[in-house]
Amino acid sequence: MVHLEHTTHSRTRCSAGARRLVAAATALIVAVAVALVLAAAAATPPAAAAPSLHELQKEAKRTRAEMESLQAELRQVGDRLIRAQATLDEANQRLQLTRRQLARAENDLELQREILAERAATLYKTGDLDWLDILSTIESLSDIDTIRSLQQAIADQDRSSENEAQRLAREARRLERRVEAERQEAVVAEQQVQNQKIELDQMLVERTAILQGVTKRIKKILASGGLGAALAMAKNGQFTQLTWARALLVAMRFPVTADNVAAITAWEMAEGGHWYNTAYYNPLNTTQSMPGATVFNSVGVKAYTSWKQGLEATVITMKNGYYDGIIAALRRGNDASSVAAAVGASPWGTGNFSHLL
Repeated sequence: MVHLEHTTHSRTRCSAGARRLVAAATALIVAVAVALVLAAAAATPPAAAAPSLHELQKEAKRTRAEMESLQAELRQVGDRLIRAQATLDEANQRLQLTRRQLARAENDLELQREILAERAATLYKTGDLDWLDILSTIESLSDIDTIRSLQQAIADQDRSSENEAQRLAREARRLERRVEAERQEAVVAEQQVQNQKIELDQMLVERTAILQGVTKRIKKILASGGLGAALAMAKNGQFTQLTWARALLVAMRFPVTADNVAAITAWEMAEGGHWYNTAYYNPLNTTQSMPGATVFNSVGVKAYTSWKQGLEATVITMKNGYYDGIIAALRRGNDASSVAAAVGASPWGTGNFSHLL
């Protein structure tokens, strides 16, 4: 009984030890898995930030420049293609003329050979004149020489005619080979230029697709409006009077027309904020209070801490209920003078700046 009890305790201890080993192994596996997940997360590169409006505009400008360069190159290639095709046409015409000349030369040679063959056949049928025939027809010894000279002249003329016909035929064949070689060179040159044009056309199609994609993204950013879209228009985090005017219109979701941009830019010049005084980031010299802003002058014009804060303060001021006339003129977007007059009629304090337009 005592022995059995000891055995039972031993088994209990073994079972508990096994459970502890299993639990430890499980914990180790879980720890390793967590470590692997964390390592993978650390190794995964962060998602690239969406390009800013300025970056997209730079890409669009670069793509347009590439397209202009490709179009200029295409025009040059087009000129070369026209010249290559003209050269090929000329070579084809010369080849046709040469082949006609060759046909004539070969016909002349064949005709001359037929004449000689016919003469030879006639002589074969009639036979050569013997001395009795000659003696019966001559009146003096000089007639013999005359007959021989005539026969020799006829034979020489026949040989000369055949030789000339052969020479003309050989010359025509050489000319045909040379012109054919020139035509083949023209075909190769024309094909090379044609291939270059096809390649440039394809590159232009690709750049056009890129530009369309970038333009679509730019329009999407601008169409979204608001402060975020406006700030995305900054170049390297900074604005000029012109880009700030556009940014304010985008922030207010007003149409970015030439009249509106001209009106806002002239308004900035009339107020003189940021670029002409130390009311930093406050081109229109608003007095809207913002966290961290400092007072610039006795009227309460503020110097802000960033372009973001300055734009936000300007938007808040425009929407405070005192400037509905300015908002209405900017919303129409078709008359810069109307905007200037609306500002002059408002309590903003700038006055009518139409003379700056």
